Amino acid sequence: MAPGRSIAASIALNALLVGAMIYMTFAHNGASSGNLGAVMGGTMTRDVSVNARKNQFQSGRRCGLTGKTGQTAYKYCFSHKRATKRQFPNIQQKYIYWPDGQRMVKLKVSTAALKTIEKRGLEAMAKEAGIDLNKLPFKDMRPERTEYVKKHSGEVPMSKKWVSGYWRKVNKMKNPEKIAASKKSQRVGKYYHGKIFFGRFTEAQLEQLNDVGFEEPQV
Repeated sequence: MAPGRSIAASIALNALLVGAMIYMTFAHNGASSGNLGAVMGGTMTRDVSVNARKNQFQSGRRCGLTGKTGQTAYKYCFSHKRATKRQFPNIQQKYIYWPDGQRMVKLKVSTAALKTIEKRGLEAMAKEAGIDLNKLPFKDMRPERTEYVKKHSGEVPMSKKWVSGYWRKVNKMKNPEKIAASKKSQRVGKYYHGKIFFGRFTEAQLEQLNDVGFEEPQV
């Protein structure tokens, strides 16, 4: 056989094998999905925002209540040559008190909108902007909450199951000999230099922990 014919035959054989492999791949995907056209021409989409907190404010330097954003202006040099520039409003992240909800809600507003809130009210402006104040980050300012925080100042927050003794009942030792020989005390949480430590502390360690107060933030 001539060299040219052998090369052409090998190329044709390789092309046939590649075509067979592609056909088998799409045939397998089409059999699994039931529609070959959907596999070859369709696209797969999914909602990535399921069970996610959606941001109610638009991104960028824009007021969340009034929608105020930057505008184009001109700047001039000494020879009076003109060039364009952008002027943006003074956008701030502020906690603003919401009387009806008895909470401080976090908003991204301009300083000009702060004066408008005093005149018109926060709830009216939020309703006009389509913002749900109940879904914003907040600080609870209810009287019962402030009284609880003042009463339990310095205490480490614990889960309800831990306070009620649920985990002590679930993980309780059932061997009476081990229970009688055990000298372990309950694990407690304590603040120490701004950090929380859990452990079984002795009386001397508890005195040392209680003597150390909270560190004041350095300015």
